[in-house]
Amino acid sequence: MKNWILYIAIFVLLLLLWQHFGSTNNRVRMLISSPELSYAFLKENSSLLLKATYTTLVEAFLGLLIATSFAFALMIVCFRFKAFFNFILPLLLATQVIPLITFAPFFILWLGIGISSKVALAAVISFYPIFMNFATGYNSISTNIFDLLEIYKSKLTFRIVNVYFPLSLPNIFTGLKISATLSVIGAIVAEFSGAETGLGKNLLLSAIRIEPELMMVSIFLSAVIGGLMFSIIYIIERLMSAWYIDDKKLN
Repeated sequence: MKNWILYIAIFVLLLLLWQHFGSTNNRVRMLISSPELSYAFLKENSSLLLKATYTTLVEAFLGLLIATSFAFALMIVCFRFKAFFNFILPLLLATQVIPLITFAPFFILWLGIGISSKVALAAVISFYPIFMNFATGYNSISTNIFDLLEIYKSKLTFRIVNVYFPLSLPNIFTGLKISATLSVIGAIVAEFSGAETGLGKNLLLSAIRIEPELMMVSIFLSAVIGGLMFSIIYIIERLMSAWYIDDKKLN
């Protein structure tokens, strides 16, 4: 409780400092505006800003959903073919030397300026943490458990549903929480390269037009989307993984 009071106090202090310098210093005003002016801008342009926020949220959510589905499907294939698992891991590691956000123009040319290109980049950026954390969770399962499954000749479906997936949940949700915010970044970066609407487009326009209010409001709304995505994953984890969360509390 004391920590929350401290966090709120720091937030209020920063807000007051921002308001003070934003209203008394022209240089600060041109860079980051002020809370009062930003709120007035948000109120005046609420319909357009909400539309942009909704678009970016949909792009990020669909990208995360696609990345999660593909990561799970690929892991199931790896469970079936162990040699494929050992083959694909180095390749996935190698792809991380490429800054994935540089693919944004490629997806725009391939899929067009609409929502599809933004979803694609969000999915590509979100995929790696989910898959690698799932793989890490699988590799951390005790060899004794694998031996026991072999002794009883357990079917692959039973192993996945009752052993591999449950025991990998802590790692899976770690990857999902990382990717939840990365999907928002992917959608916004893709919007930089071309979009009909979205927070990324607003951020780009704010720099071109020198509109600090548009920039600050768009940053705030982007943070809201990221927080919302993270919170959804956190709530799902609490519902599905009470067994290991409660165990952590006891320890």
